[in-house]
Amino acid sequence: MPFTIDEAKMKGTDEQQRGKIISMDPAKPPVKPIPFMEFPKVVYRHPREPFKVIVHRNANFEVVGEERVPSEHLTRRVGDAKELAAALKDGWVKEPYIAPPLPDPNAELYAS
Repeated sequence: MPFTIDEAKMKGTDEQQRGKIISMDPAKPPVKPIPFMEFPKVVYRHPREPFKVIVHRNANFEVVGEERVPSEHLTRRVGDAKELAAALKDGWVKEPYIAPPLPDPNAELYAS
């Protein structure tokens, strides 16, 4: 569970603040857990193709090279369970898309 600084412990009590300097150990700061919230939540739409091809051209519009780039997912924020159910019905998913690694262009050079 993630933690945040506990500001109430940082201020101390009124008796501690009267004429005293409050010190803190930087290695062990006063922390409190951040409560888990169900919503808002993010849902994802995965791409159909794992890669997209970008064609690079020069000033004369001649093809200079092609670059293969991994596709990325789309994101959408949902605020409650009703929106989540509607988004899941429309094809959005809860798990993010992790693109597969790019294929090695020299793999077939050394294949046996």
